[in-house]
Formats: sequence, C-alpha cells, structure tokens
Amino acid sequence: MHRSLGLIAALCTTSAWADASTIDARLARIERDLRPPISLEGGERWTLADRMTHYGVPGVSIAIIDDGRIVATRAYGLADRQTGAAMRTDTPMQAASISKAVSAFGAMRMVERGQLRLDTPVNTMLKSWRIPETDATRAKPITLAHLLSHTGGLGVHGFLGYETGQPLPSIVQILDGQAPANSPAVRVEQAPELGFRYSGGGYTIAQTLMSDVAGRAFPELMRREVLKPIGMRDSTFDYPLPARRMKHAAAGVMPDGKEVVGKRKVHPESAAAGLWTTPEDLARFAIEVQKAVRGESRLLGRDTAERMLHDPGPDHYALGFGIVHENGAAYFGHDGWNEGFSSHLLANREGDGVVIMINANQPALMQELRRAVAFEFGWPGYRTEKRVSMTEAQRADLPGRYPYNAEQYIVVKAAGEDLAFEYGGEEGLFLTPIGNGRFVAVGTGLTIELGRDADGARQLSFVYPDGRRESHARLADAAKALRERVYANDASVVDDYRKLAASGDIVGSEAYLNTQGYRLIGQKRYLAAKQVLALTAALYPTSANAWDSLGEACLLDGDTDAARTHYRKALSLDPNLSSAKAALEKLGEG
Repeated sequence: MHRSLGLIAALCTTSAWADASTIDARLARIERDLRPPISLEGGERWTLADRMTHYGVPGVSIAIIDDGRIVATRAYGLADRQTGAAMRTDTPMQAASISKAVSAFGAMRMVERGQLRLDTPVNTMLKSWRIPETDATRAKPITLAHLLSHTGGLGVHGFLGYETGQPLPSIVQILDGQAPANSPAVRVEQAPELGFRYSGGGYTIAQTLMSDVAGRAFPELMRREVLKPIGMRDSTFDYPLPARRMKHAAAGVMPDGKEVVGKRKVHPESAAAGLWTTPEDLARFAIEVQKAVRGESRLLGRDTAERMLHDPGPDHYALGFGIVHENGAAYFGHDGWNEGFSSHLLANREGDGVVIMINANQPALMQELRRAVAFEFGWPGYRTEKRVSMTEAQRADLPGRYPYNAEQYIVVKAAGEDLAFEYGGEEGLFLTPIGNGRFVAVGTGLTIELGRDADGARQLSFVYPDGRRESHARLADAAKALRERVYANDASVVDDYRKLAASGDIVGSEAYLNTQGYRLIGQKRYLAAKQVLALTAALYPTSANAWDSLGEACLLDGDTDAARTHYRKALSLDPNLSSAKAALEKLGEG
C-alpha cells in the first residue's frame, strides 16, 4: 500500500481472488504498472500515486470485472480536498456521458416491450415537444436509432450544467435554447445518416420521448427500468442530488486545478449527462449487458442486446455504446466528462471489464490505469511491442510529406534512431520502429506503416486498432494540400471544401473547421486561425457560431474593426448569442 493514496476498501467475490493477500498482490501490481498507449518492452511505467500527483487528481475509484463478476473495488485519495474526506468505493460521482449508455439500455427495454420503436419517426411518438422539421428530415425523419447512435445530424455536443442554486430550465427550455437554459437550441444541423455527429442534444430528445411515452419523470422511469432491477443501489438520475446523497458526494476539480464552483454542477439533461453513481454500480450494469449478449439477462433479450452492440463502423458508435478495438479484440464502453468529473467504462463480451471514476477532468489517468488492469488480467488484444533498429537505407528513404486527410499533410523526417512526425505545425511526436515497416508513437497510440504501393511508389498507411488501413501516397515536392491553399488565400479553395462537405467528408463540416480554427488559436497562430475560420464562415454563412468564432480570431489578431463586423453578423443571425454580445460590450458597443 502506497502511503499517499489513502487506500480505503477492497471487495472480493470470486474464488480466483480467494483471500485478501491475493487481492492486495494483484492490485499492488496494477498500482505500479500504469503505462502509455503503446507498451514497449522496457518502456516507461508509472505508479498510480505518482500519476495522481502528476495530473492533480484528488481521488480515484475503481471496480474490476473478471469472468463476469466484480472481483475488486478500491478507492484512493480524497473525495473532497476542502474537507479532507476520503474517497470511498460508495462515494457518488457524476458518470457524465456514461449516462447515455445506461439511458440507452432503458430505451431498449421499452423497445423490447413495444412501447418505443427504433425505426419509427420520433415526432410521431413525442407529445410534449417536436423536432423542428427541415427539408432533410422530411426526406429522412429522425428515429430513436438515430438519437441513440448520434446519426441524426443534431447539434449541441454537450452541456455545461448549472451551479448549485441557479434556476434550472425545463427540458423543453433546454431543447429550445430558452432561458434559463445555458445551451443553444437542439436543432438538425446536417441530414440524418450523413455521418456521425455526437449530440447530447439528441439524447435529451430521447429522454423526452421516453418520459412522454411512459408518462413518468425520467429519473423515476430509469429507477424502475434500469437502476433498481440491476441492483444499482448507489445510483440516481435525480436532480439536484438529494441531500442524503449530497453530503457524501465527491467535489469536482477542473483541468486548471480549481474546484468546481459549488463543488459540483447540476444536469437536468439526465439521459446525456445526469447519472450519479459509483464504479461498482456501473460494473453491475456492464455485467448485465454481458449477460444479455449471452442470452442470460432477465432484463434484455439477446437479439436486442446484439443490436445495441452492433458495430456500425467506421465511427464505432452503436446504440449507447462505443465499440473499441484493440488489435483485433472488440470491447464496448463509454467515457464521460462533466465539469470536475471524468469516468471510463470498458468491457468485453467474454466477461472482462473495468470502471474508473475520478473527481477531476484528467481522462489520461483513467486510460493509463485501464491499461494496467488489462495487462494484469491478460485481456485480449493488449500486447507489448519491441523496438527494432532501422537501416541506413530506411532512414534516408522514408522521410517526406504524406497526406493526413483531404486537406492536410504530415511531415516525416529522420530523428536519430527514430523518425519524427509533424502535423499541423506541431512537432515533437517521435515514431519508434517495431519491425515490418511499422512505427508507433508511444505516447499517443498512433501506428503507421511506411512502405510501397503495388506500383512501387512510397506510401504511408495509418493502421487502426480495428484492423483498418488508410494509405496515402507521398506528395510530390511541388504539390499543395488544401490547407496550404487556404493559407495562400486561394479563393477557389472554397469550392473544393464545399464539395467535401456535400460528400459527407468531415473535413468539410462546420464542426471540424471550427475545431481546427481553435486549435490554431491555441497555438497562437492567429492569422492562420482567421484564414480557416473565414473559410468556415464562407461555407456556412447562416451559422452565427461561425461568424462569432471568426470575430474572436480577428480580435486576438488585433483586427478590432473586422472583429466588430463579424460579431455584429453573428448577432444578426442569433440575437441571443451571449459570447458575441459580451465581446461587443468589451469593444465599446452596448
């Protein structure tokens, strides 16, 4: 036991973990075997205590599943830094987006009973609210399957939550973006089935649908459908959290190390982000899903469970679960992030699994800890790689520019015994050779293969954990990628991006381009950010957010006149856009 962790409790329920010494021995190995995404022989390993300090995480709680049973629960550190309260295995924490998986399970139970239908337009079943129709939805109406798989083209990625004591909006106010809601209206932003578009807003519609059909408030409905039948006794969708649970709840910590105002936010968007629970309860939930796919659950039939976990590829998000691949082995799971809380659930059909919850926004720690559990228990697909040496010929022949996607390229260059990988102006990613032309970036999990195509031309292939390969021929020295043309102020590039958007390529989407703009802002490359965000506004001229983002980039670049113009444009499209209002006030316009 590491003295700084505040080790609290362990639970043993299997014969394989027959006594406390066995439990402690296995957990001790896990606690000192945290590792990066790629595990190299002789590579770096960390202790849990050191990584909690490194990331500034006050507390960790974990539940481990082996052979379809919970074999251990354990808690480390503090639930509340201010009071000094220790983290316990029954300390309530926010599951954040893992709420979606639990909510989807409840929805599928209603589907199985015929109360809901996966492939029927939800507007024919909704009673208290309707999805505003567009030409796209009239041609292809949004269904429950779309909502649960994030393929309905709906907006509002996630929710900020509300400080304790703040007025709470109704669900209809949230869906329509009306005060006191602090999120935009949930609306269709792209045609259904055009591509994956993660939407907490879509799950809020699903929440409304389930309550409308059942005639019950969502927290009570989920208590009846999922929490109580599974035995999740320390879990609730109630909001605000009842006082009897609140006094034991963890206090959340933001990425900058500051405590969440009021210690924790309130989330009326229950299906998307509102579950309070523990790793042990979520492990019970994962085991119920494992039982269902074996045909052993009394709550959900095998066929229904199979549809729930069917991997649609390439985005690998099924109905409420992401499908994760590790070198040919498939897992189902979900991650969660609310202000001050992060969570991670991963399990497979064979009966392995882990749930990790922390009272901080530092998900990297959970991934490192999950890998330690996976290697200790010998999970399928987890393996250790071995470094090999490159030949001088390889070191001379492999470098060059290779396309990354439809608009950008990467630069590969020699760097001592390794190769260096540069993308989007960011350097410092080293590629370690592991044989057969393959290279790995240990800290990110990236795997590439440098070889030749059928015609002998040099190419780079991204190799994904699910076995997919994406190959790109090396660019000629004079060739210009789309992004380079953006930076060169080539006006004709707008048409090329418009074609990408029409084809469904994410590179042409507003969300992708906006993210790229803010990535450049984060690098303090303000001129480049202005160019990318100007492209976004040209492609999406009716988007208030696009003009607002362009205004911010101009302001940061010192172009206040342009910033005013773009902020005014944003407000003309959305008079309630608070960020544009605040920016103009700072610029002297009330």
